[in-house]
Amino acid sequence: MSPVREHYNPIITKLLREHDRLPHENVAERKSFQRQIMYLMNTIKLDEFEQSFT
Repeated sequence: MSPVREHYNPIITKLLREHDRLPHENVAERKSFQRQIMYLMNTIKLDEFEQSFT
């Protein structure tokens, strides 16, 4: 596992748990968690992509 993935995976897991605890009626809050998770996942992918060229 890449260092950046090891760093961000616990954060993503925490956000997923918080997202899952919210009731489905809290659409705005759930979407906020989803955006944060997607941002972190994209950060991981970008870093791994950049590392593949070094």
